[in-house]
Amino acid sequence: VLGNLSAVGTPVVPTAWAKLAGTAESEVLRVQGNVSGWPVGARVGITATEYPQPPATTETEVGAIGDPPVYDPATDTTTVRLRDPLVHRHFAGDVAGEEGGHWPSARLAAAVALLGGRSNIVFRTAVPGDFHGGVVVIGGSEDGQWRGHAELVDVDFVGMGKHYYQAPALHFLYLGQSIGRAPPSRIERCVFSSSQSGAIEMKGASNAQIIGNVFHKTYRTALWVTKESVAHSIVLRNNIAIETLRHPRESTSWIRPFAAFLIEVPMLELAGNVAAGSTDSGFVLRPTVGSCETSAAADQLAEHQLNEAVGCMTGFWILRACRGLCSACAQLRGVIAWKNSHAGIVTADQSSNVRIDAVLLSDNYVGMTLNFHRGRRDIRHRIYADNVTLFGSTSASTCGRSTDCRSIGPEDVVGIGCNSLVGSTFQRVGVLIHVNNNMPKLCEVSPKMRVCRPPITPVKECAMPWERRAGTQGSIYSEAHWNGVTFGHFRREDCGRASVGITLSPMGMNAAYPQFFQDVRWLASAHNDSRVNLDPDYGPNPFSRNPYITLGDDGMMFAILHDVDGSFLGTGRSGGAALSRANPELSIPECEARPGYLACDQLKLRFLSWNAIGAPGHRVLGPMKLFRHSDGRSTSSIGSHGPECIPANDIAPHQRGWQLRPNDIYNLTLFTSPPRHHRLTFFNPDPTPVRLDIFLSQPFKLEVYVDGVLRPDSEYDTSKKQPPRYPNLEDPHGSYAFDPHQRRFYLTLWGGDYNGISASLGGGVILLRLLQVVQLSLTMDIPAVDFDGPALVQNVATLLQIDASRIRIVQVQSRAEVAAQGGLRRLSSGGTEIVVHISEENPEPIPSEYFDFPTNDSDDGVDGAEDDDAANETDALPSGASFSVSSLAELQSLATRIQEMATSGNLSEALGVDTSVEVEVSNPQATTMTTTPMSSSNSTTISTTIASTTEALLPDFAEEESTTSEEFVEGTSTPDVSSTPTQEAELGIAPDQAVAIAFGAIVGAVAGIGTIGGGLWVARETARRRRLLRERLATDQPPTTVDAWGPELT
Repeated sequence: VLGNLSAVGTPVVPTAWAKLAGTAESEVLRVQGNVSGWPVGARVGITATEYPQPPATTETEVGAIGDPPVYDPATDTTTVRLRDPLVHRHFAGDVAGEEGGHWPSARLAAAVALLGGRSNIVFRTAVPGDFHGGVVVIGGSEDGQWRGHAELVDVDFVGMGKHYYQAPALHFLYLGQSIGRAPPSRIERCVFSSSQSGAIEMKGASNAQIIGNVFHKTYRTALWVTKESVAHSIVLRNNIAIETLRHPRESTSWIRPFAAFLIEVPMLELAGNVAAGSTDSGFVLRPTVGSCETSAAADQLAEHQLNEAVGCMTGFWILRACRGLCSACAQLRGVIAWKNSHAGIVTADQSSNVRIDAVLLSDNYVGMTLNFHRGRRDIRHRIYADNVTLFGSTSASTCGRSTDCRSIGPEDVVGIGCNSLVGSTFQRVGVLIHVNNNMPKLCEVSPKMRVCRPPITPVKECAMPWERRAGTQGSIYSEAHWNGVTFGHFRREDCGRASVGITLSPMGMNAAYPQFFQDVRWLASAHNDSRVNLDPDYGPNPFSRNPYITLGDDGMMFAILHDVDGSFLGTGRSGGAALSRANPELSIPECEARPGYLACDQLKLRFLSWNAIGAPGHRVLGPMKLFRHSDGRSTSSIGSHGPECIPANDIAPHQRGWQLRPNDIYNLTLFTSPPRHHRLTFFNPDPTPVRLDIFLSQPFKLEVYVDGVLRPDSEYDTSKKQPPRYPNLEDPHGSYAFDPHQRRFYLTLWGGDYNGISASLGGGVILLRLLQVVQLSLTMDIPAVDFDGPALVQNVATLLQIDASRIRIVQVQSRAEVAAQGGLRRLSSGGTEIVVHISEENPEPIPSEYFDFPTNDSDDGVDGAEDDDAANETDALPSGASFSVSSLAELQSLATRIQEMATSGNLSEALGVDTSVEVEVSNPQATTMTTTPMSSSNSTTISTTIASTTEALLPDFAEEESTTSEEFVEGTSTPDVSSTPTQEAELGIAPDQAVAIAFGAIVGAVAGIGTIGGGLWVARETARRRRLLRERLATDQPPTTVDAWGPELT
């Protein structure tokens, strides 16, 4: 039709469908409202309220009305008696069961729809049961000259559509210049029954209203609005899709998703629609993009405005809101999802922020699982959820039905079995904490598939189920904010399995994105032992070469749920947190052990991210350890796992992260040679500090940049103050000092705002650049008060014929000061020790992208199959990214010349005083420098040793447990080292075991098998300690002793 098609039937009754007023299990139905006009003998459909049985079965039933319906105005209900009793239970009732939730009522009910005998106008396929039926096409020509439209009211379509041609019963097809220019169309109160390849498909459509229609037993999709249609121009209101099925002749060679309502563009209005009984999704929809601010209108939605999905595999599948990364929010509001066999709400490859308002999720296998595609440098991703009610197994569920999930998997393209990664671990889950990936897995974004129809088709089977990660970690940092959340009906014994309100995703091993909760209401039906589980044991993963999240993964060890106002933990104290029991070292003694988590209402933590910028992608950095000074507890970060499924050659980002307590001091230890550029981001919106004491195995000069601006030594290097000292917690952000003897770089970081940008959004980011140096430890026979620094710098520059700007005096100490710090060097009574750095000449500029995080909708390039910024931080290194080999050679040449001058006496002669020297050279190529000064006062020896693999993994025990003075000056006290936990205690190993490891490493290095021998012991010890911790967690008892995870156990 290129003109106007108008067909208006004579309706038998005004009401096409209604909800049940009570549960129906016999031939008697109690229906809400007045449907007394429904004729005797007419067929009605009663929607399923249990999980579907893919590929083509639900518990939807069809019966004939046996007696005239009777309306009761007192209760506003109608009694409808069928000729035959029902086979299945069809639930209706209020499932809250108690007061106090954020929803005033939580009523769930099956629907009843009048299917036949409603109209005197019928479009029908001539041959009943034929897969090749008729099609009505409303079209528009390529040149736009012909533009058809339709007005169809109270019309029946029976058995229409062509399966083999993938043609629906009613097809709006606009081409070229006619797209978006069609006159208004209206489809209202029509019935589409047994459609062979969808009921309505709209391509290039606009200005249309689809209102009050019934879709029954539709093969594939009841209503499909394709991406060629015009956004915000179509109204979809008060429609119901009953039993949407996979066609019996559908190909199973690949995963072909479908939905009752498949909507690829945002609607002008989407309200009051119901998808009931789908063997795939209920709704697949393109959300509206809008503000992330809370909307009061969302809390005022009436029942008839809510969209509902029940008895489907997935309830609401949220499509990607923006093609690229966008800072606005994808909006999902006013939905009810219940009794869905995989998830109530799911998204994958989502690139935008998300706002979810006015949502009720009940009796789903998983209530909500959100999975995002974000670039590796992203830190601004946010989720906002307001007025959300999450229920486990309510009165709508029984132990006889809907106990085993159904979902599509890599080897099950129709979802016959339970392929969800949660598996049989839980009976019901309210929320799986969100996961961000760096690779897309759906054809809409990935170019790996030539034809993409529909947009959620996975490009590889291994990408299923929907919650499986693709590639490796996406965002460095992300937050979820939950405001006004009700949890109910979760219990430890739920039809033979446990249920839980909130837990970690099986694919959340790479990162622990913080969740912030306020105004939380735990109903009494949410049992204390089933509210939170932050250390789940998902068992083996049969579909993946990579395991599920487990003990030792960052995603579990640093999992945190923030209690903003005291309602989440139920203590009334704001600012606390729930932590994983797998990492008791993160807690404090005041924490309370609860089933599934540690409740720490007096502990505020904020996330610190460390990134090796520009390090070669193939490099293995190993675990990194953080030691808390205040109580001697330590935690280790192992970083991201390798890629999952897509693509095969992807690599994990070089980043580590920890939860830190503000107003505390931490030692940060790398067990490999450091990269050239370090980026530190303290995601703390509050103006509170921490200090990091970073251990370096070699001498370097460090430059500190804050938001791309170099911190000048004269203002921020506290070793240059009088008296010289380490930075403290009162010093400004970016204050620092380097102690060449302790080999530690001290750095103060603050939260708060920087140039109007919160630290939680990347304000105040610190970049450390390491410059290679020759370190001269000069012992001069001269009193410290008589030392002339500028003269020394000029004399050394003249002697070596280099620019004096390359020479920097790092430290000057008298004999008393050396002794106060436990120094073993012999100085004369008037001797002075001076540490001098000669830095590399003319280092290349820092690449500008190293300073920046993505801050707008086009910075991160997440709209392609590959992560555009991945190359910037892995193998394709820009100039200045890595250490310069030529600079290292020049520095080694200088070191050799200094050694020769010291041996010949020319050094003492040039400086005018007896001088001995120890020389070290930075060597970032996995080589450590050691020095052995000779007995002569004017000579030195340089020797080079290569660290074995095992040695690189083991810490220097003395370095880690040592406590240094807060000042370089004489007279400062040395803390009692005996009161500080030893490194052996931090690692959870006995001293004799530590000796055995070290001895094994030495012997193995000589024999060439040190790495293997040490690795076998570490593997056995790792397995033993993980087994013991799992046994302890299974008893729900708090740890009786500190049992930290050391770096060798990751």
